Amino acid sequence: MAPDLFLQAIEKKLAPASESELLAFEQKLGCRLPEDYRAFLVACNGGYVGGDLWFTGPTPTGEKADAGVHHVGGFRQEGHFSLLRAQSRYEGRIPDDLLWIMDDPFGNAICIAIRGKSNGQIFFWDHENEPDEEWDGSVEGAGNIQVLANTFTEFVAGLHRDDDA
Repeated sequence: MAPDLFLQAIEKKLAPASESELLAFEQKLGCRLPEDYRAFLVACNGGYVGGDLWFTGPTPTGEKADAGVHHVGGFRQEGHFSLLRAQSRYEGRIPDDLLWIMDDPFGNAICIAIRGKSNGQIFFWDHENEPDEEWDGSVEGAGNIQVLANTFTEFVAGLHRDDDA
């Protein structure tokens, strides 16, 4: 899907994120967001897709995927759209190098790697298979994560309407 079509598909959009919001969030994270995702936040500050768009792969490893887009995060007050609230809600549950950026209609997370060797990659996090208490916080050790795309741009390009599958 073209980036402009993705933006058109998002409902309940707010004004784009400001540079000061981005900088404050990046300072809190201790890193700069990947450029393509950063550009997306400047174009669209989150919203609602409602499961109408899906990424089915192939993934970078050639596997099939099944990830729908429901809520899209931004710098918003509503809990189900808020990047800040999601960060605290998923702390200790989602690997430290990943950031929740959207969810699917079933409560699973779509995340972007914000540091480490996977920086910029998009991941699917399955909430029904969370790691045990001995988990080290790493992407590799989580066991409930699948890489979907190498970049946010690649992820968006792989989206299609549910009825187009």
